[in-house]
Order: sequence, then C-alpha cells, then structure tokens
Amino acid sequence: MSQITPGLTPFLDWFDIWAGLAGVNKNGETWLQDPPVGVHLSVQSAQRSQIFLRAEKSWEQGGLHYPCILHEEDRYRLWYWSTGAAKGAFRLHGYAESNDGFHWQRPELGLVDYEGSKANNLVSRYEEFELNSVFIDPNADPEERYKAISPRTIFFRNGVIDPDIGWTEFRELAAQTKAATDPTKSTMDAVKEEFNVWRDNVVMGAVSADGLRWRVLDEPLVNVGGTPLDTQNIAAYEPETGEYVAYLRGFPEELQHDFRGRRALRKVAGKQFGNWSVPRYVLTADQQDRCDDDIYTSAYCRYPGVPGLHLMFPAIYHRLDSELDVQLAVSRDGWNWSRPERKPVIGRDAEDGEYGMVVAGPNLVPLNEREWGLPYACTYMRHDRAPKEEGPCRDVFRWAIWERDRLVALEAPVEGQVTTIGRLCHGDQLRLNFKTLKAGWVKVELVTPPTEPISLVKAIEGFSLAEADALSGDELDQVVTWNGKGDLSQLRGRKVAVRFHMARAKLFSFAI
Repeated sequence: MSQITPGLTPFLDWFDIWAGLAGVNKNGETWLQDPPVGVHLSVQSAQRSQIFLRAEKSWEQGGLHYPCILHEEDRYRLWYWSTGAAKGAFRLHGYAESNDGFHWQRPELGLVDYEGSKANNLVSRYEEFELNSVFIDPNADPEERYKAISPRTIFFRNGVIDPDIGWTEFRELAAQTKAATDPTKSTMDAVKEEFNVWRDNVVMGAVSADGLRWRVLDEPLVNVGGTPLDTQNIAAYEPETGEYVAYLRGFPEELQHDFRGRRALRKVAGKQFGNWSVPRYVLTADQQDRCDDDIYTSAYCRYPGVPGLHLMFPAIYHRLDSELDVQLAVSRDGWNWSRPERKPVIGRDAEDGEYGMVVAGPNLVPLNEREWGLPYACTYMRHDRAPKEEGPCRDVFRWAIWERDRLVALEAPVEGQVTTIGRLCHGDQLRLNFKTLKAGWVKVELVTPPTEPISLVKAIEGFSLAEADALSGDELDQVVTWNGKGDLSQLRGRKVAVRFHMARAKLFSFAI
C-alpha cells in the first residue's frame, strides 16, 4: 500500500494554483495580483512495459480482459477475465500473483471445474459471479475483508421476477415480436408490450476472507433498470466519506434498452455495501471530444499517497475507427471530474505495429521506489470490424509506467510563473519533483498567501527570489534551497504560498 506524504501536492489540475486578480485603481491604472503566466497543464504519456501476462492456458485462448490488481505488502494480486476458445464460451475469472509485478504465477486453486478438471487458477464462472473488480474493506470483519461486484440481468413476467427466463428464453420471445422484422421498433419494448416480459440490470455483491473463495450476497446492491453493465464496473471504499461507491456503465435513459446512445460513466454511493443511491452521470463525452467518441470504461482508482484525490483512466471508444485508447481524468470528490487534456496517456503502440484496443484496469500501484504502474489489456482485434483471429490468442497484459507523481506536468515551454494558494508548512523542507530542458531552470520563493479581497503579497524574509538557488536537471525529490540553506523549521505550522519561477521546465509535484 502507498504511504501518505504530508503536504504533497501533485499538479493534476488548476486547483492549487492561485488564479490571480486584476483591477483598476483610483488613478485609472491597471493592477495585477500574481496571475499565472506562461504555463499550461501537460498530460504525460505512460511508458509501455514488457508483457507481464500472456494467454497461455486453454481457458484463456478466447481472450484476456479487464485486469484488476491490488498491491498488498510485498505481493501483487491480479484478478482478470478470460474466455476459452470455443465459440460462444462464457467468461471465466482467473487469479495470479507476483512478488515483483512482472513474473506471475497462476496457482492451482481447485475451485472451479473447467473441462472436467479443477487444476486451474479460476475463482468463478460468468454464470455464478461475473467478478468485475475487487477491493479491500478496511472496516469489515475478517471473513468479509475482500469485496467484489458483478452485473446480473433479472427477468420479470407480469411484474414478478421469473427465474425460468434467461437470455435464451428472452431471445426466443424477441424473435416472435414485430421488432424481429421491423428495425425501427425497440426489441425490449416489443417484448414487454406483447408478452409483458422485461429485464432489469442489477449489481450484485460478494464477500471473501482471502479474495479467492467468494460468497455472493442474496440481495442486489442497486437496480439500474435497463442500463447495460456489459463492461468492467468498479467498486471501492471511500475513507473520506465512509461510503461504498461504484462506477458503472451508463446510457441515456430513453435509449438504454437498445444501445442507441453513447456509453458514459455513472456513479452510485451509500454508507452500506448495498442500498445504493440512484446512479448519477459523472463522465460523458463532450464538445471537446471527437464527435464519434464514447466513454467505455473507468479504470477508477485512487492517487497513491494523497487522500482526497481520485483518478480515472477511461478507455475512449472511437467508433469510426473501431479503436480504444486511454485518457486521464481527475477529481477532488469522486463526483466532479475533469480531463486535463484530450490525448491518450496509454496508446495502442505494439512491437509489431498497433493494437486495436487497449483498456486499463485498477489500480495505480508502486512498482519500485521510482515508478508507478497501471495494468492494461491489449488486443489486436478492433471493437467492431475484425473477425476473431485464428490461431493462439495474442491478448496480453502490460503495465503503463510513469515515474512517481508524474502523471501531469505544470509546464513552461519558455518562461513562466505561478503562485499557489496558501497552505500550512508541514515539514522542515520544500521538496520538488521537476525536470528541465537544456538551459532550463526553476527558482522558488515563499510568500505570504494571496487573498481576495486583494492583499499585498510579500516574499518571506530569507526565502525570496533574490535568495533562491536555481535548480536544473531531472529530480523526483529535490530539496529547494535559498543561499544554500533549505531548513524551513521556523515556518512549520505557518500558512505560506509558494511562487514558482521557471523556464523550459516541467513541475510535477511539491511537498512542504
């Protein structure tokens, strides 16, 4: 698990940057108070790791999908979807573990029968529990420490759940409706109108003591109506709010039954693992996206070491190209999300060309002292166009790798200046994660916090720009100094602001 760093501030959005003030004095002169100048936010693309898991087993020859990784002490634990090679094979859910994140073992668990044998690493089957994601509940009893969610479709006849109706029976009814020969009619509406049969989608929950042996709960956690949940839906526990949350697939309500709208992401929440709120949209394609884009999956996770920071690595489905790549979204509360840039942070590049689709999964975890990794699945198939490949499955899992805290940069391509909002000085030093180009530099001064109404922002004695030592190079954790001294003990507990002066430089985070 990631350690919390007091006072650590990564530059993910404009939240911690003083926006500046402007006005006109009584003499008609324009004044400015510490506006950001010459900087912009720059999303950093991940480095592609070597392949860490291939489709090697017979139950994986139909595909590898949707990894979910937990880092527990010195062990990485992976849950993932797979399918066998047979046409129409149902999804299976496998488990693997590793000491370093790159060399994985598939333990023989003896839990699930596959083609007459339990000598495999499977933990569940689609028809039992479609394991979407796993998380640890810090407040649960030991036998329920691990929790997971799964979508399930339930069918109603005459307003009552009918256990004798499944997808096979529903499709047989659909084939008898007017919609079967009239593409302008909704299949779901036709079955309901002609047979008084309809379906709802629900989220089921399961609990486990070890993450391997699961007990499915009797009651759904939430009923989302007709919205399909045919993807990786992710649940988590929010310590800040004491709530259980889930990020689910969504469609426009009036179109959801027949997949006519754009895919988007919705969130539910509640104080219990169940009885959740009505789903609310939190991330959709907007006017800055391509006109053919959907938001496909969330890959929701937390920012390592900083409470209150939420991340998504949504897969963006480009419909006309039939391709998926991955962007970055950030939030301060889990409800209001923004994307710093609309460019891939995980691309489709492969050693021998390009993948058709890449889809990330949780979680962002430390791989070593310098690097973080996010698992993602790669396939050469495109979403809609290409038929299934012949021969051995080529689906793989890789890590998307960033150096620590380097998801987004506050960048000055030429020369720039920004001032932070006021904050308490927590420690004895100001430490900076930065990178400069040739002839680039960073200088830092500590000032009194800017306020509104306007107040005079003054450099704190001993920490002014004139006394600041220039920094250059590529450092993850550099101590900032003034005339060779970096001791801030005299400022501990005092509210200060940090003013950065920079040229040809990227700032990623600071801690004070």
